[in-house]
Amino acid sequence: MTTHLEGWVPARIHVDVDRLRVDWCHLGAQRFTDPFFDETLERRLRHPFALLFRHQTSMEELVARHARQPGLPVRGLVFHMSRCGSTLVAQLLAALPRHVVLSEAGPVDTVLRAHQHLPGVTDAQRIEWLRAVVGALGQQRFPEERAVFLKLDAWHVLELPLLQRAFPGVPWMFLYRDPVEVMASHQNHRGAHMLPGLLPPQHLGLEPRQLEGMPLDEYGARVLAAICEAGLRGYQTRRSPALLMDHRELQRDGLSRLTAQFGLELTHEDAGRLRDVLERNAKNPVLPFEDDTEEKARRVTSLARTLAERYCRPVHDALEAERLGGG
Repeated sequence: MTTHLEGWVPARIHVDVDRLRVDWCHLGAQRFTDPFFDETLERRLRHPFALLFRHQTSMEELVARHARQPGLPVRGLVFHMSRCGSTLVAQLLAALPRHVVLSEAGPVDTVLRAHQHLPGVTDAQRIEWLRAVVGALGQQRFPEERAVFLKLDAWHVLELPLLQRAFPGVPWMFLYRDPVEVMASHQNHRGAHMLPGLLPPQHLGLEPRQLEGMPLDEYGARVLAAICEAGLRGYQTRRSPALLMDHRELQRDGLSRLTAQFGLELTHEDAGRLRDVLERNAKNPVLPFEDDTEEKARRVTSLARTLAERYCRPVHDALEAERLGGG
C-alpha cells in the first residue's frame, strides 16, 4: 500500500469471490464523534471529494500497512446487551479529543464474522485482520489523539475470547439492562441480531431445526440471554480488567466508574464536556436526556415480558449478583 492512502480509513470490507476487499474513504478533518461509525461515514460522503474519489485494496495490503503503521493503542473495549446505554458510554469517551472511538464499526463486524462467509478462515487470521482494521481506523490524524476505544456490536461479546486474544490485557466493560425494558425497546425496531440469519444458531445453543417456526419474541429473548451469558462468563473467567455496569448506574455513577475502569485522567475542561453529554440523548444529541424506564415497562407486550422473564431473568440476576458482590 502506498502513501497515497494517508488520511484514508477502511469504510467497508466485503467478500469478493474467496477473499476480502477493502473500500477506503478519505475522512479529511472528520472525527468519529457521531453516535455510530456509519453516521460519520455518511456525513463525510456528502462531500464531493469523498464521494467521487474512492480506493480499494486487498486485505493483504491492509495487513502489510499495519505492520508499518500499527496505529494508536487500544485502551478499552465496550460490550453490551443492546439498548442499554452503550451509545452514551461511546459518546462520553468520544467527547474527549484525545480519544478515537469506533462505535459499532461495520469493518470490524465483517472481519469478526468472516469465517461465516469464507470457509477455512482461522481464528489467527481473524485476529490478524481485526488488528489491521482497528489499526487503520485508529491512525493518529490529530496531534491530541492518544488512544482508541472500541465499542462493539451487541453480538460481539460472543467473540469475547477472540477479542481478548487480539487485544490482550485491554480493560473491558459489559453493560446490561432489565431484560423486559430491552425487549420493549426491540418491539417496534428490532436490532439485526434479534432476527434469525445474522448469528449462527450454535452461538445461541440451538440447532437449526429449532428455529423453524420459533416466534420472533422468543428468538430475541434467547439471543439476549446468550449475550448476557457470554458477558457473565467472560467476567467470571476474566483475563483482563473487567467491569459490569447496569443501565441504572449510568446517570448516577457511570462517569466515575468509567473513569476508573479505563484510567481516564480528566481535566476541569473534560468534566464540562462530559456533563454536557450526560444531559443529551445519546443517539440524538440535539435532544435532552429523558429516562424512558417507565415508558418501556408500560408498553412491553405480555408475551415479550413472559419470555424475558423465562430466558433472560436468571442470567440478569446472576450479573447483578456479580456486580453487587464485586466479583
